[in-house]
Amino acid sequence: MSNLLQKGINTNTDKEISLYNDRNTSTKTTDNKLKDSKDNNLIKKAFFHLRTYPNPEYLSGLKLVPLRSCLLHNNVNKKKAQNEWVIKTKHKWNIDLLESTLDKETGEVVQTGVYTTNDLKSGNNRKIKALNRFCDTFQPLYDKRKATIWFLTLTMANQSNTDIRGLLNSYKLRLKRNGINILGSIWILEISPDLHIHYHLLLATNRINLKGGTIPEYLKPNDLWGCRTQIAFAQKHIRGYLSKYFVKNNSRIIGKRTYGISIVNNLK
Repeated sequence: MSNLLQKGINTNTDKEISLYNDRNTSTKTTDNKLKDSKDNNLIKKAFFHLRTYPNPEYLSGLKLVPLRSCLLHNNVNKKKAQNEWVIKTKHKWNIDLLESTLDKETGEVVQTGVYTTNDLKSGNNRKIKALNRFCDTFQPLYDKRKATIWFLTLTMANQSNTDIRGLLNSYKLRLKRNGINILGSIWILEISPDLHIHYHLLLATNRINLKGGTIPEYLKPNDLWGCRTQIAFAQKHIRGYLSKYFVKNNSRIIGKRTYGISIVNNLK
């Protein structure tokens, strides 16, 4: 068995033992919060953690994907270089939450049932919050024609010349040489059902006016990435370019980040 695959199996074994304790705090905490918020119409329900327990199908969903030699080279500074990625296509943890609502008339906390989620869905929620932050920052600038937003797809991440961080660093320098400054970026790593690993990237820069309707070669990062890329400029609402990928992405590479966001300070 691959050492990396074994690592995926043994991840958080100490955590697995401790998580069988169904209730280590009292539901009174949640009840009190609901009662304290009875005059706040925005708060309608609350969730209390009941238990976290392993998904029995997790191990059958672990898959191996080999890496290109240049990506192996990028790992030489680590204690042990990776020659493959371990992908989990099934969630590792089930999470049961007790759902409670507040009766506004009586002030009584009513338990309405148990909601079951998992660790992958929890991760998607964090991504959506990051996307909201990006859109709330740059949509107004885009509407005022003070920023240009474009959408990039970077294919075959396991066969590329570099990783997402290396691509962004090189691309930033190229754009700067051509008078373009990156104001912000947000990316997501997506894994298709056939294990095609690729990135979706949104970039916000100072306003760009292209003549002739063609995309200049320096904006195309094919040579930097080493695999096929696609580029398209955003039209109207920028949120739609990534939101569908944030919601549907249900696979992860063990040990790798699945999204990233960067916004420069002092935007005007």
